[in-house]
Formats: sequence, structure tokens, C-alpha cells
Amino acid sequence: MSVLVLMSGAESRLDAIAQDFADRGFNEPVWTAADALDPAAVEMIVAWKPETLDWSIFNKPLVQSFGAGVDHLLSASLPTDWSVARFMSQSLKDRMARYVGAQLNNWQLDVPRLLRAEDARQWAWHNGTYGERVLVLGMGELGQTVARALLAQGYAVDGWSRSGRTIDGVQALTGDEGLSEGLARCDYLVNLLPLTEATRGFLNAELFKRCQRQPVVMNVGRGGSLVDADLLAAIDSGRLSGAILDVFNTEPLPADHDFWSHPLVRVTPHIASTSEPSEVIDLAIENLRRHRAGKALLFPVDLSREY
Repeated sequence: MSVLVLMSGAESRLDAIAQDFADRGFNEPVWTAADALDPAAVEMIVAWKPETLDWSIFNKPLVQSFGAGVDHLLSASLPTDWSVARFMSQSLKDRMARYVGAQLNNWQLDVPRLLRAEDARQWAWHNGTYGERVLVLGMGELGQTVARALLAQGYAVDGWSRSGRTIDGVQALTGDEGLSEGLARCDYLVNLLPLTEATRGFLNAELFKRCQRQPVVMNVGRGGSLVDADLLAAIDSGRLSGAILDVFNTEPLPADHDFWSHPLVRVTPHIASTSEPSEVIDLAIENLRRHRAGKALLFPVDLSREY
């Protein structure tokens, strides 16, 4: 039996990933799409943004996502009845929490302004712009970690999810009524929702109209959740104070996109929290062991529910 690695846009890393398997004592074949392989012998696929294939040539292998999201597997028309696991680790969660906290601090202190002043040798003291309440959309592993980290920094935190998941100190919100409640009182809106048909375009003009405190929007979930034009219109109208964006509908973000030049939009290149390859391989090997033993996978995904 063998492992197939399918990673669009990361071809230069494939040899290193194969070596990661070998370094862990995994001595079964590790193939890439460029190899002459026997599809029937593929027992696991490690995937990130794979090309759409004729999946019927495979014998329902286990699929391990290289990232926390699985929308890329749905985009590749992966059969929804296959066993799938996503990647998650403590370091992934910690990095996301650090990014969110750092970006909120940067916004409050207007760090770009301070850096420009430093270059000009100017003493640009100012009061800063502070908000107290954060609404976190999506209370999965990443959302829970972010919410706890923000609590520790002194923010009041609301957490909205479909399930109404509760965390000590966080106000749990669910449903449309709960969403309206959170939107009405937040100073910062942090999106960590997975990308599904229900969340595609979720951050749109109608949602922004329900905000009452001109919040700053931070999108660290998926670019497809945001309607770009609606965000810019809401900022220009004063409905929103600005935006901090790490994920986009098209990546890399095109050079002529209006986000680059807008003074109240800050752009980072999908860097908030990245998968550590060695940790992904550790999880993949463990999940393959569990799959062979008929045990429950770590971080399983139900593709029929899209997350």
C-alpha cells in the first residue's frame, strides 16, 4: 500500500514531504502525481488544493488535508463519502491567536503611522483608538483558541456559531437573533467560519448594515466568505471603521485590487497561521494507523456537511 501527495502550488516541497515520511520510519511508497502509480494501491492521499481528478480510479483512500480547511477538497469534487481528516495542532491555534491579538493591537495604536513617523524621525504620540468587545464568528478549534486569548487580554468576547458552543467567559450566540445581538455591540468582528455554501458571501452588505458601532472587520477564515465590493462600500460609507484581511477570493491578491490602495484596509498574504509540514505528516501517519485499525480519526470531517 502507498501514500499519494497532491499539493497544487507546492510542487517544490514534495521531495521534502516524502523525506518527512521517511524520517519518521514510514518505509511504504510515497508518490506524487508525477509518478507512475497504481491507484488501487493508494491507501491515503495527503492533499492541498488538488486538481480535480477521476476519483473513481481510487479505492476510497483516507484523505488527510494539509490545512485546517477542506473547502479545497470540495472544489476538487472529492467524493463526500470518503474518510477525510483536516489538520489541526496546538501550534496552528496559537499562531492564529497571536495574529489576531497582534493585529488588533496594531490597529489600535495605528502602527503603520508610527513606523512612518519613525522613518521621518517624528515624535507622533497619539491616544490610540480602542474598542472593548469582539465578536468571533465560528467557534471551532481556532475560534475557541482566539476567544480565550482575547479574554486573557481583557476584551469582552462574544462567540457566534451554528451550535451555540459555550466557553467560560465567552457569551455564546447562535441563530440569526444571536448574530444580530453580536453585530450590534461589537467593536471588532473576527471571521473564522469555514467556507461552505451557507457561509460563502456571508460577510456582505446586509450583514454590515446590522453593525451599530462601526467595527473593524478581520477576515482570517476564508476569502470566499467576504463580498469584496460590499466591504469597501461599508467602509467608505462609515458603516465600518476598516478591515484587516489575510484571506481573499483570489490568491495571490491581484496587484490591481482596490484593497491594496485603500487607506483603511490592511492586507497580509494568508500568513496568519500556517501548517507546519512535519506536524501534518505526524498527524497523517497517526490517522493512517487509526484508519487501518478501524479506529476514529483525529479531526475527522464530514464532507457532506462541508466541514
